[in-house]
Amino acid sequence: MRRLGTFRVPGLRSSSAREAIVLLAVGVPLGLFVLVPLGLLVVNSFREISFGELEFSLTNLTLKNYLEAYSNPLTWRMLQSSLIFAGGAMGVSLLLGGTLAFLVERTNVPFRRYGFLLVLPSLILPGVLEAVAWVLVLSPRIGLVNKLWFSMGFSDPIVDAFSMPVMWLVQGIGASPLVFLLLGASLRRMDPSLEEAGLTSGSSPSAVMLRITAKLMLPALAGVALLQFVRALEAMETPLFLGLPARIVVFSTNIFLSVHETFPPHYGLSFSYAVMLVALTVVGLVLYQRVLLRADKYAVVGGKGYRPRTLDLGKWKPLGVAFMAFYLLVGLAVPLGMLLWVSLLPTYEVPSVEALSHLTLRNYFRIFQDPRMLQMLTNTGIVAVMTSFAAMALSLLISWIVFRTKAKGRGLLDTLAFLPYAVPSLVVAIAFMVFFLSFRNPIYGTIWILVLPYIVSYLPVSTRFTNAGLVQIHKELEEAAQASGSGFWTVLRRIVVPLMMPSLLAGGLYVFILSVKQFSIPAMLSTPDTTVLAFQVWQLWREGQLGPLGALGVLLMGVMSVVALLWIRLGGRLELR
Repeated sequence: MRRLGTFRVPGLRSSSAREAIVLLAVGVPLGLFVLVPLGLLVVNSFREISFGELEFSLTNLTLKNYLEAYSNPLTWRMLQSSLIFAGGAMGVSLLLGGTLAFLVERTNVPFRRYGFLLVLPSLILPGVLEAVAWVLVLSPRIGLVNKLWFSMGFSDPIVDAFSMPVMWLVQGIGASPLVFLLLGASLRRMDPSLEEAGLTSGSSPSAVMLRITAKLMLPALAGVALLQFVRALEAMETPLFLGLPARIVVFSTNIFLSVHETFPPHYGLSFSYAVMLVALTVVGLVLYQRVLLRADKYAVVGGKGYRPRTLDLGKWKPLGVAFMAFYLLVGLAVPLGMLLWVSLLPTYEVPSVEALSHLTLRNYFRIFQDPRMLQMLTNTGIVAVMTSFAAMALSLLISWIVFRTKAKGRGLLDTLAFLPYAVPSLVVAIAFMVFFLSFRNPIYGTIWILVLPYIVSYLPVSTRFTNAGLVQIHKELEEAAQASGSGFWTVLRRIVVPLMMPSLLAGGLYVFILSVKQFSIPAMLSTPDTTVLAFQVWQLWREGQLGPLGALGVLLMGVMSVVALLWIRLGGRLELR
């Protein structure tokens, strides 16, 4: 008699009923936490809501929220600001990340082997800390650059941190690592035969790069550009720290202020803005998918082995090195240097010889002596660890169902797991807030109110790791174990998980990094007892406690660097670099 837990893979008389049970066991909770909160958000955007009346109800339905929002000229100005900000940030990220990817992958620029290490700081540095650092550098009143400018006899600031161009710069620096990774992979795997044919025909290297390489890279470039545009639309840290003081309001900051900073909260109005933000990101991602679908005719990767042609920079090598040095400066030296400086001072001072006598480690001691800080660090670690573990475990089950069963609806399960990619994390947070305020439950106000939306937001990322890892494992090993009488959980624990461990660890570490950096979700859902690091930075900034803020940033960068180095080591085994 076979054990009830036996789960047979396709080809070995697998039970469709058992597969359907597994599919439902995973799909129903997933649908509950992905679709229901979003549905409640949409329903409540059409309701006239008073304070304390968030719930699932079809009463008080009205178009008032949408009419009030989109009949206001300020809304269209906000939309314009959002699009301008997203477009500028996209351009900066493509310029920085794309140029660095080209230098590292396709030229003989010195130090090219350290290209990934150049983008690592921006990859692990939370956006809130990066924004704070650039305010301290470029602020018109207290910024280092302007203080030096004033010391030379000038009265007007040379640069203003609270302006759209600086917002482009800061957001673009933070987004450039993803551009580097995606475009670098395309450049590294490009078949050089067409370029060699152009050179053989007498074309110059520069002409070949412009007329052949650039055109072959156009689909990848367009896809990355759309992806960066969508991600900039939902960004909140840079607009909050640098845009708000200049009255530059975008959708994300307006939603945050409407719910979190006003009393009573303007729920209905903010929900209508959230729905518009989702619509904008969905349009961008649909265009992104269309670009990917049409990219086949530009395919340049074949089945043979090859090495992409390396362009000799010649006399332009110093310029390439200068660009890499500039990237290191803006990506690491400036933000981390400013955080380190303010962490060593009792009160903020512009760097000077006199200020050196005031250096102290008091802020670091305060962090470990303050119970509030210790609780915040503990919350951050718990949320990041629980999110990474739960996301990878759930993703493994989803990938198994999608690739190892014939259950009807498994494709829908994969789509459901990827759906949150089109929903900004800020909107996910609002949706969960509406969901858990709609009925009595023991979750709201606990650490779980953060973990659940984190898992939903990062599920599209974690499933990409498990999908890629599982398709590389041949089914013969699992089929042999099933034929020997092993049950589903035994096969999963003793065969699949060990073989997929590099993918699971790499994906888990990456989700860990993203969880520590997350700002939008805790900004909407955290309480005094569940505050995490990213939102604590905002609280310290509002209180003017720059010393503890800088110390937190320096300690975080140290811990995250260790985590990132582990991720790089595992990523090298999976060719993720």
